[in-house]
Amino acid sequence: MKFLISLTISIILSTKLSWAQSELLWQITSQNSTHISYLYGTIHSGDSRLFPLDSILYKSLLKSEVLALELDPSKMNDINILKKMLLKEKTLEDLYSSKNYKTITNFLKDSLNISVGMVNNMQPIFIDQLIDQSIVNNTHDPIDIHLYKNALINNISILGIETIDEQMNTLLSISVEKQAKDLIEKIKNFNRAELLNEMDSLIEAYVNQNIKNFLEKELKKTKKGNEEFEEKFIYSRNKTMTERTIKIVNENNAFVAVGAAHLYGEKGIVSLLKKEGLVLKPLY
Repeated sequence: MKFLISLTISIILSTKLSWAQSELLWQITSQNSTHISYLYGTIHSGDSRLFPLDSILYKSLLKSEVLALELDPSKMNDINILKKMLLKEKTLEDLYSSKNYKTITNFLKDSLNISVGMVNNMQPIFIDQLIDQSIVNNTHDPIDIHLYKNALINNISILGIETIDEQMNTLLSISVEKQAKDLIEKIKNFNRAELLNEMDSLIEAYVNQNIKNFLEKELKKTKKGNEEFEEKFIYSRNKTMTERTIKIVNENNAFVAVGAAHLYGEKGIVSLLKKEGLVLKPLY
């Protein structure tokens, strides 16, 4: 389900940062509750450079009764969700000219060893994500899954801040026509070395906690006129996740882990939580 969580990394806030933030982990307290909770910004990668995680993360997790992730991983394989990945009354071939369709099928076969029969009924945005996954070198579980497994071992309850259905509905608010256009453009301009270099830069920025650099680099990918897209995928979700995080931390000692891109800026979760009266203390 990287196609869902990767949106957290690849679509970044367009507002300027009000301060040069580098923190990944905050302690959360509130006048309305005696609970002590934590907020952590993740990156959905299992690159070896990210591990082992700093001990303060494990210590904070073990102090918590609940791990709240963007999604509960145990809910990711619902058959009804998988059905949403499929095109309705069309195939991939119906979306393209014969020339572009051949370009796509040849690319999938030659670069990913994927036959068209495997993806011909799949919505283009999910094929797009298969391409992204092909360049990722995960030697470990992604951080969110790593935390999830640690929580299970230590009998820490798991919550999903959003539902898989909500994330899918947001993702599929992109029209099939737009998905198709983006996919063929991606394939025509595909440069594996360039994408690997970008991924390496992001990993290094994250490891060095240079979040300002991390955001600025991703911001370069955001095209002008993308305000509606950013509103759907970042700002609106930030509001929802903030509301649900407040409820979670008021009722539990919780470890809340969401994609780092959701945390920063005036419309980020850190700022929104503070506006609601919660006290956030940077720890790491």
